[in-house]
Amino acid sequence: MFIKSPPKPFKAQPPILPITDITFNLIIFFLLTPSVSGGDGFLTTNLPSTSGPVAGKPTIMEVRLRVKLEDVSSSGQYDPDGKNDQCTISVENQPLGNDFGALRSLLESKRNAGLAVTTPILIHPTMGTLHKWVVKAFDAAVEAGFNNIQFAVPYD
Repeated sequence: MFIKSPPKPFKAQPPILPITDITFNLIIFFLLTPSVSGGDGFLTTNLPSTSGPVAGKPTIMEVRLRVKLEDVSSSGQYDPDGKNDQCTISVENQPLGNDFGALRSLLESKRNAGLAVTTPILIHPTMGTLHKWVVKAFDAAVEAGFNNIQFAVPYD
């Protein structure tokens, strides 16, 4: 004798492929969407200085020493067609030639004259300046005792 078993209850299973497609699309979307942080940009404003919480207070100007490095040839001049394998140094438009010892001495004298060790030293090379000259300028600033050394984008 044949006994018929009761029908099994229907189990509803959602299709898994569309769910995984949507999930991976969302993951890719959120990974590729750039995050916005508060310190990325600055809005320029023109607010009156005669009112507000800082009215009447003097403006504090940040002191920054600019060390300019320019690539030159062995004759001391820039040669657009030749090999510029030397470097001239100037600090705040004061020429120092290519003597990194003089750069260190000048920075030490400024630090001994009262300039804070946290004063930004901005190393500003030309586009063709060799990396070894930038590193030597960095080393001279560190040897002079400064600990806030920054690099500017090379210029032409």
